[in-house]
Amino acid sequence: MTVAFRATTEDDREALLAFSTREPVAWTGAGRYRAEAATRNHRPEWSWVAVRDGRPVARALWWGGADAAAPSTLDDLLVSPDVADDERVAIAAGLIAAGGSAFGVLPEWIVDVAVDWHDDPEAVAALSWRAAAARSAGLGRSTERVSVAWTPDRGVPTSSSLRFRAGGDDEFVDLFARVAVGSLDAHTRASVEELGARGAAADDLAFYRSLPGSRDDWRVALDAEGVVVGFVLATRTAYDAAISFIGVLPQHRGRGVVDGLLAEGLRVHAEAAEPRVVGTTDAANTPMRRAFERAGFVVTKRRIVFER
Repeated sequence: MTVAFRATTEDDREALLAFSTREPVAWTGAGRYRAEAATRNHRPEWSWVAVRDGRPVARALWWGGADAAAPSTLDDLLVSPDVADDERVAIAAGLIAAGGSAFGVLPEWIVDVAVDWHDDPEAVAALSWRAAAARSAGLGRSTERVSVAWTPDRGVPTSSSLRFRAGGDDEFVDLFARVAVGSLDAHTRASVEELGARGAAADDLAFYRSLPGSRDDWRVALDAEGVVVGFVLATRTAYDAAISFIGVLPQHRGRGVVDGLLAEGLRVHAEAAEPRVVGTTDAANTPMRRAFERAGFVVTKRRIVFER
């Protein structure tokens, strides 16, 4: 039977919020949806359903900034458990593609899972069909990321010998381009391949400037001789204070610079009395994961990101 994909209206709200799942993945409950809708991070036109025989059989919830013209991420995609296994992927992929066509962009799809999801057959199965749907819809690249969090009881790391100063946008574009060389970050490598080093750097600047938080909390790091060695962006997500980016110039890697950058970012947030600071890094980026551990961050979840 034909499945129709469409954005919701206010009349669909009850059916939209009736979806739930027992799969071991993060999903959006009714309370959170209402809270996000009140701030325009979720909207009816960004909340889609797949309808078969007059009944919604799947939903997709995209998320974006309150003033954004299009959503930035797909945060939730659920398919009714009574949908046959051989239909689930096609329906999910159809929802993603229909939304992307309407928005004019194909946002990344984020699926949060437990730290030990690899050892849970149900979690593996839940991600398997989602990965197939993502590929079918055009989100062919997937990256596993580790989410970490720091709280004041962990203590602010001891300051290093680095000195810090502010920097202008032009300097940060240059720094973004320079630290991309040899980067272990999958998104950075893909952006450079698509846009070139300078194009990716300009894109990075625009993205990080769009985040909440103060632009004044971006820091350029200098060593004892006054040579620039890296930078750190202490900013915010929509919910928490964050270490959003750390970059060490290639010629200064392996010298502990990353520890000083993390310490400075945490110092900025600690002075603002932030109760929690978060960060993420690719699961494959072992040096950054270990730096977070040394700074007192603990792993809170794994995040699978499907993107073009």
